[in-house]
Amino acid sequence: MKYKFFIIALISCFLVAAVVMGTQALKLSGIDIIEQVDKNLTFSTAYFEAKMVIYIGDEAREKRMEMYSEGSEKGFAEFTYPARDKGVKYLRLGDQMWMYLPSVEKVIKIAGHMLRQSMMGSDYSYEDALESRKLLEKYNAHLKGEESLTVTQTKGGKEVKESRATYVVGLVAKVKEVTYYKRMLWVDKETFIPLKEELYAKSGKLLKISETETIEKFGDRFYPTKSVLKNLLRKDSRTEFIITKAQFDIKIPAGTFTQRNLTK
Repeated sequence: MKYKFFIIALISCFLVAAVVMGTQALKLSGIDIIEQVDKNLTFSTAYFEAKMVIYIGDEAREKRMEMYSEGSEKGFAEFTYPARDKGVKYLRLGDQMWMYLPSVEKVIKIAGHMLRQSMMGSDYSYEDALESRKLLEKYNAHLKGEESLTVTQTKGGKEVKESRATYVVGLVAKVKEVTYYKRMLWVDKETFIPLKEELYAKSGKLLKISETETIEKFGDRFYPTKSVLKNLLRKDSRTEFIITKAQFDIKIPAGTFTQRNLTK
């Protein structure tokens, strides 16, 4: 009888050990989490219709655009609204960017100090537009913990407050060519989309805060369709970026990512 109880106890110990080891095996690292984020936010090709709503104090300015993207290296955008911005175009090739101004029929290369300037009066800089979507190419990732985050999300056209379980991941630059030396991400456990992101300078100063309000599923991919960016260096300012149409893995018209297309 004692031998029987010994065998049962031994089996129980093995089962407990197996459960513990299985749980540890399933625990995600910071790299695992950011790999999932990169998988959602990167694509071979895409087409977007979007709008920016720029709030400065009580004033709101809306701008609409159409965009094509190929990987993380090529991008083309054309503004369609309002009338004063219609026909303004941007071309991105790697770490280079050009802007076409129809009012003066001129192509301008955006470089140097211009990269830090506001893009179309928004909280986004030109450097933000040049940022590669693949975070692990530029950052080391470390899981800081888990946190329940209360966020305001848009569902059915209505804003609702919701508590979401998130992974808190810290990113520190491993290359020199980064806009932000450090990032803190609150990544939704279900969708692997950052619900909140804090962007820091190398000095440790908090520069910008981004929050995701709407996430949609396209096939097997989750993608943010409404986000709010606050530039803490600007007083009483925020920018909403809303994607109204998204198509992934499409065929992009030939000649889209060329300087010639800027002046067409």
